[in-house]
Amino acid sequence: MIVVVPLSGGAHRVDEYLQATRLAVSTASIDIDVDLTAGTEVAPRVWALIDTDRNGRISEAEGRTYADALLRSMTLRLDGRPYPVVLVASRFPTREDMAGGSGPIHVQARAAIPAMRAGRHRLFFRNAHELSMSVYLVNALVPIEPGITIAAQRRDPRQTQATITYDVGPRPGSRRS
Repeated sequence: MIVVVPLSGGAHRVDEYLQATRLAVSTASIDIDVDLTAGTEVAPRVWALIDTDRNGRISEAEGRTYADALLRSMTLRLDGRPYPVVLVASRFPTREDMAGGSGPIHVQARAAIPAMRAGRHRLFFRNAHELSMSVYLVNALVPIEPGITIAAQRRDPRQTQATITYDVGPRPGSRRS
């Protein structure tokens, strides 16, 4: 008799640093949410990058420094024009949670953009943070703002970069010529 047991939904890779990025487009900003989960084999390396004073915990300053380094490794262009990405918030796990593979780092960031005109727009995003030990996921979220629709998402095979094409409809009360 053979018993088949499905793998747990919480299973993840032990030897890689998973960086899952979600992009939310609106007419005034591009919001970026990143969850970074270190597998148990790479967790000590990731922890050492963040806990620079080696006291076993991540201070606010250390967290900010690491989050800023993550954001500096990102490229964001809208319709060919680069926009700076600024930190909104970050949250870091305990050393024990990261070592066990169950403690993701969460970083929220935003790129302010000029008010979007109606029409088709192209967003290019690239994440080059810790390329040697990482695997990546990148997706656009369904826009919550009325009148914005995602037309297409194209990613490179590693998903370090994505091009998102989206449409912005006319603003309520505006006239079409």
